[in-house]
Amino acid sequence: MLRKKQALSTKPHDNKGSMLSISYLLITAFIMLGAAFIVMSINGSRTTERQKRTTLVFHIAEAGIERILYDLRQDYVNDLTNPSWMDGNINGFAIGPNTTNFYNVGYGSTSINGGSYTVQLRNVSGSADAIWARSTGTLGDVQQTIEVYAKIINVSPWNNAIFAGRGSAGTMINGNSNVYGSVHILGTGLQATDFAINLGGTPVIVGNNYSNLPAALRAKVPALPTTVVNGETVETLNAVLRVKRGIVGLNGSGTVGRANAMGNAYKETVDGTYVTNGYGGNQGTNNVYSDNGVNNAYDLANVSSFPSLSDPYGGYSSYQQYIRANSLVITNPADLATLANIRPNSNFSFSSPQGSIQMDGNGNLTISGMVYIANGGSLNTSKIGNNKTISYTGSGSILAEGNVQIDTDLVTNGNNSFPANALGIMTPNGIGFNEADIDVMGLFYAEGTVTVQKQTNIVGSIVSNYFNMSTNIPSIYQVPDIINSMPAGIISRNPSFFMKIISWRKL
Repeated sequence: MLRKKQALSTKPHDNKGSMLSISYLLITAFIMLGAAFIVMSINGSRTTERQKRTTLVFHIAEAGIERILYDLRQDYVNDLTNPSWMDGNINGFAIGPNTTNFYNVGYGSTSINGGSYTVQLRNVSGSADAIWARSTGTLGDVQQTIEVYAKIINVSPWNNAIFAGRGSAGTMINGNSNVYGSVHILGTGLQATDFAINLGGTPVIVGNNYSNLPAALRAKVPALPTTVVNGETVETLNAVLRVKRGIVGLNGSGTVGRANAMGNAYKETVDGTYVTNGYGGNQGTNNVYSDNGVNNAYDLANVSSFPSLSDPYGGYSSYQQYIRANSLVITNPADLATLANIRPNSNFSFSSPQGSIQMDGNGNLTISGMVYIANGGSLNTSKIGNNKTISYTGSGSILAEGNVQIDTDLVTNGNNSFPANALGIMTPNGIGFNEADIDVMGLFYAEGTVTVQKQTNIVGSIVSNYFNMSTNIPSIYQVPDIINSMPAGIISRNPSFFMKIISWRKL
């Protein structure tokens, strides 16, 4: 019995099978882990590659957007007569318009970085200068689409009722005046706490329609374009307010735009306000009626500057010298005296191949080309008795070295006659309008100050460093078509376009 027990207790264990099984399990586990790492590595590489391609294809789509934005801008730059994105031709491509569906731009093969892009456009109903653009980049099985809403802006100073630069007396526009149309103020030299505009009383600045334009003047200008507001078709000046530097002060009943009123044919609210330093006065933002609110800063960066007669131009030391070299130049003292005292019954004629100005003794003035009033000469009009009307025909510009004083009606002759007929008046000094109840039509440039003392209706545009408006509520009415009918010689005559991206998104 003892031997049997001893034998049983001393018999060796056989662990070879167990160790082999464990080895197999470990090997299998290592193989599976290795495979997992390989799969993860492959997937990571694929993910990295796809991310790389996604980034690359996004840049390809961006290239398509940049190309179409270039062509859209060039369409305006190259068409100086009637630029539009609704005329079926965009920079040489016979495409569109279509306000319902996107349509292809025929760029053909657009291979770039191993991929390609396709570009589409969709027009905006009622707008020749706004458009939707899409660009889809493709690289293999990866696609990215970018969509932008773009608008072209003519930043010419004449594309405003008032364009103001530097104000040596501080405030650019003060007093009590109605301004119907866009207002663009650079505020050069102002501090952020200075007023660029300081209006009191009951004026509206940046009125957006012709509701108050006298019928006799309205008959002389083109009808305004229309838009749809709350289901109503209404006329609009597409007016905006831009103030790069300085505060807009609104006091009393003075407003930017007006509150929308249903049931009439006018758009009251302004299309937009872009004021960097905000609003002041005892009303401030309470009296601003704008489609984009009151919190938008100046939006044109540094693309606009005040045009100076001292700026070099066309190989000449200054624009003023260019005008003198290419104009009818008045130097004779007797002729200078005549132009310094023009009346409705004046009778004179000065002409050369470069320009001419004449009156027939019956209140009719004819202008053409460019006229330069030299030797410090002034240009003044004044009434004779109760007769204060001078009607003009033709298109041309006058630059007077001295001051300019307009104290008569100075209007185009006949219905629908402005701006087909357009008089431009320039001076390195000041322009004054001091007679009560006169109507004036044209483009007026003063490097100094424009002063309006009485109830004057000015139809056209004013460009000046400083404006002094009286408390007698003069009114200024922009005529948008003027930028397509600029008289010869007027400063900053050529349009300048800025492409503004209103919205941008990745689809």
